[in-house]
Amino acid sequence: MVDTVAILAFWLSAALIAYAYVGYPLLIYILGRLGERPTLRKEIWPRVSLLVPAHNEGHAIKAKIQNCMQLEYPKDRLEVFVASDGSTDATARVIDEATHAGLIRGVVYPERRGKAAVTNDLVDMASGEILVVSDATSMLESGSLRALVSNFADPRVGCVSGIYRVVIRDRDGKAESEALYWRYETFIRYSEARLGRMLGAHGHIFAIRRELFEPLEVGTRNEDFILPVAILTKGYRSIYDTRAVAWEDADEMTGFSRRISLATGNYQQIGLLWKRRGWLRHPFLLFQVLSHKVLRLLSPFLILSLYASSVWLLATPLYGATSAAITVFFIAALAGVNGQLRRRAGAWLGAPYYFCMVNAAGVLALHPTVRRQRLVAHKATARVREMDAHG
Repeated sequence: MVDTVAILAFWLSAALIAYAYVGYPLLIYILGRLGERPTLRKEIWPRVSLLVPAHNEGHAIKAKIQNCMQLEYPKDRLEVFVASDGSTDATARVIDEATHAGLIRGVVYPERRGKAAVTNDLVDMASGEILVVSDATSMLESGSLRALVSNFADPRVGCVSGIYRVVIRDRDGKAESEALYWRYETFIRYSEARLGRMLGAHGHIFAIRRELFEPLEVGTRNEDFILPVAILTKGYRSIYDTRAVAWEDADEMTGFSRRISLATGNYQQIGLLWKRRGWLRHPFLLFQVLSHKVLRLLSPFLILSLYASSVWLLATPLYGATSAAITVFFIAALAGVNGQLRRRAGAWLGAPYYFCMVNAAGVLALHPTVRRQRLVAHKATARVREMDAHG
């Protein structure tokens, strides 16, 4: 009986892992090729509001402001908002200086309020028909705004994402793995975009119609996922434009703490979708979320299930070989923790290290998420009880 359970766990885990990382990308690619819906593109010049929230980005904010000034878009049709969200470094000072020079419209918040709250405020201040959001550490190619905006000549388009590129300065295997991961993600999103159903944009550069913006819940981390999904549920298209390019140093994304933060945001976005429920009425969107997001979040647990079941069934050649292969992979990941070894071995250690780091971050991110959800539930229950007591 135990062996039967182990066999079922092995094959179910293997099938779900294979589908999440290979099956869905291939399936959505084929669907995109067969059902591609071309987008009408035309040179148009609506008023654009470029929004750049920043927290402790003193090392990059000056370059970001200069980058915004070099974008090819009529100056009388473009307004640039750069906000310091409770920064404790030079970010606020640089923003103040640029504001006084008339380069941007700067906003400095003395206390940190969170990216969602700052974005909501900037949208309230903005006058543009098109809202473009960009990270403070991402540098945009000069024609990016023109490329994004041209897609809104098609009235069906509600969201357009640019493409994200990684600058590799130190070939330590980790940065190269990061770049490879984003090429893989770009392949998937581009395939989804062919159907007009890109699931999430790149927060480094994306644009939406002003009238489709929904205020973000305070504390929302992944607005580049929540906003495009909300737009899809309204019947608009969410697409990619690879002519709009955002570059970022790989070091901005490769840290373990950064990965934990991203994983926490991924758990949160599933929770926010569950609260909204409306998206459940869209079968294809449900299919995408389960395939592209939920299975990725489950992958570390599926990997552990696959490994544990293969170890249990070690005596059988197939399962024994799988167990040995996973063990070697884990050993390579552990060896990759050593930066010098990773530089020498390149992808042989860099890829296993990066893959295991991302999945380990997903596991570690779950605990604070669960704790926070319990705290929210506790507060909500307390409020209900208080209302009942007074009423």
